[in-house]
Formats: sequence, C-alpha cells, structure tokens
Amino acid sequence: MKKPYSPIIKLSNLCKRFGDNLVLKGINLNVEEGEVLSIIGGSGSGKSTLLRCINFLEVYDEGEVLIEGQLIGYGSDNIGNYQRQSRRLTQKNLRNVGMVFQQFNLWPHKTVLDNVMVPLTLVAGLAKSEAKEKALQVLQKVGMSHKADAYPGALSGGQQQRVAIARALGMEPKIMLFDEPTSALDPELVGEVLKVMRQLAEEGMTMLIVTHEMGFAAQVSDRIIFLADGNIEEQGEPKSLMSNPQSERLKSFLATWSERNGGW
Repeated sequence: MKKPYSPIIKLSNLCKRFGDNLVLKGINLNVEEGEVLSIIGGSGSGKSTLLRCINFLEVYDEGEVLIEGQLIGYGSDNIGNYQRQSRRLTQKNLRNVGMVFQQFNLWPHKTVLDNVMVPLTLVAGLAKSEAKEKALQVLQKVGMSHKADAYPGALSGGQQQRVAIARALGMEPKIMLFDEPTSALDPELVGEVLKVMRQLAEEGMTMLIVTHEMGFAAQVSDRIIFLADGNIEEQGEPKSLMSNPQSERLKSFLATWSERNGGW
C-alpha cells in the first residue's frame, strides 16, 4: 500500500545563493519515509545549507521543498504566483521536522529538564505536568534522565548533545535533520551520540545526517549522497558507493578521509 506521502521529502531544482555565490545548484532529491540518508562532502560543498533550506532556516531562491506533500516557505496567490508564507504557517508546516545542530544551543541558565520542557509548553502548548512527563521520557530514551536537574555547564559535550536530541524528540517529529552533530565533540564522546542516532534509525525515524563520520554513515544509512560544488555528484547504497566510487571527486574524498583516519 502506498504511503500517504511518498516521498516524505521532495526537493525539486533547489537553488540557494549567498550574494553572487550559487551554493546549491538545482538539487533534486526524494527521501522516503523511514529512510536514513547521510550527506557527505568536502567543506563548502553545500551540505549544511541543504539541511537549512529543507527546514527553511535559509530562504531558498529557486525550486521547491515539499515535506509530506506540503510546499515549505512559499504559497501561491490567487493567480498562481509564488509568495512567501507567513512565519506562523511555515512553522506549522514544519511541525514534524526536528533539527540537531553542531552546537548544542541549550539554555545555560535552565536545567536539563527545563531545556526539554520549554518547547513542549511554549510551542506544543502542553500543561507543565504533561510536559514534564514527556520530557523525562525522552531524556530516558537518550540516557540522560539521571541528569534532569543538572545545568548544561556541568555536562560533557556528548551529554549536552544528547539533551539537544531529546529536546527535538520531545516534539515527536517524523523527520530528524542532523547537521554534523558530533563535529564539536572530543573523539571519546562521539560514540555516545552515535549510539542514540543508531537507535533512532533502527526505530524507523526518517533521518538526514550531514556527517564526517564515514564509518557510521556506512553502517546506519540506507543511502549516501556525495555533494560537490552544490551538486549531487554521486549517490547510492553505502557499500557500493564507498567500495566502488564512480566519480574522481568521490574517489579523492574517500581516499583523503581514509588517510586522515588510518583506513577503514
């Protein structure tokens, strides 16, 4: 039986400029519900910009972003011309999308529990008692319920990132976007965050992950796309893409990564 929205994310000719610099050059991409897609590429290839356009944190210049069949950020007037949606309507259309950033973006003056509760009360409109119950549930899910009364400054980077993931999960998203979630962590703390992400993948969460953790991408992804100069240079199933890259750019990228990290 066909799912209600297939694909759950559809990008058509997506373009984004910063001044005269065309960062995304007509990206076409479909993501199915429950798919785990890793996005790899060199610095400046457009990876983070792609995620931010999907979530309309960056206003794209051309093309379309559709999530669950709904155009994001724009609508049509009465004669069919595109125009910007109101912020309220855009946020409503993005209600099923959660995002985790490189930096943790936690409120330092609030406890772990409050950091997770605030969006549940202010955005989702839950009563404090209900928000507290849900917050404790998602903190338990990421292994952080024992730190509910702690402040972010008392946590390691990995613990802070797990709290940030819990905050996003509290809103019950269907789609999670991860923008290099381990890049700000010390190497010994990376594993605890990847463990949570691996669990989400196993539970069927639709996930788009910008990452430099190539081993993790190979293990958890249904598909990997390689961005270069704002284009999808190559994409495919992890094993074939990594073991038999077709483009010279991907061959060079994988070789450079392998050299930096002592091989696979």
